[in-house]
Amino acid sequence: MSDDWPQALFLLLVSPAVGSFLGVLVDRLPSRGIRALLQPSRCATCTAALAWRDMVPVFSTMVLGGRCRVCGTTIPGHLLRIEIAALLAGLVAVLLTRSSAEMWLTAALFWCLIALFYTDLLQFRLPDALTLTLFVLGLAMAWLDPERGLANGLFSAAIAVTAFWVIRTGYFQWRGREGLGLGDVKLMAGIGAALGWALVPVVTLVAAGMALTVVAVEAILRKTAPGADTRLPLGSYLCAATVLLLVV
Repeated sequence: MSDDWPQALFLLLVSPAVGSFLGVLVDRLPSRGIRALLQPSRCATCTAALAWRDMVPVFSTMVLGGRCRVCGTTIPGHLLRIEIAALLAGLVAVLLTRSSAEMWLTAALFWCLIALFYTDLLQFRLPDALTLTLFVLGLAMAWLDPERGLANGLFSAAIAVTAFWVIRTGYFQWRGREGLGLGDVKLMAGIGAALGWALVPVVTLVAAGMALTVVAVEAILRKTAPGADTRLPLGSYLCAATVLLLVV
């Protein structure tokens, strides 16, 4: 647990606000680019500008009953879930770390993984801006780890990227179609740097297990078997598996 209580408290207080910003990233970055992040927030249905009282993290959604103040349209549920996830990520970072630098870095890594999880889950996109940010944060984590260092972080990232590039290329040669997106390959640079090369096979297996479990449950509930062309947000499962390994 972090020994710097003032900074730990401050991190917990800003975490929901960070989650609110991550929601904007998820909705705007994949389709409209970085410039769209500077535009005022509006209701996606009636285009009414949102006042500050409509954008207080977690609290506003609860007060408004999950609906737009002007037109009554339901606010997308993932926005509240992202804010709550960001708060939980901040709490976990406080509990898992001792120094303030490690605490903020761990929280930032978790926040970036949350954004990547939802962009892939909702839009099947892993924006370069987020995968690059994750790579930098992963290298920083390796650099702060006295048992690893920056060189190990770079080596681990190279191993992870190479492995996924081989899988991507091999699948295309075998099936004649893309089975693994280039975004997933870029994502593995940050994951490899953060976890270390020895955990690359583990995070891959855990992510695959999660994906297969979800597909199996959905198939049972819908009573329909998945087809060969069923799309899976593998990046989301890789992000979830990374968080799991970092926590345990």
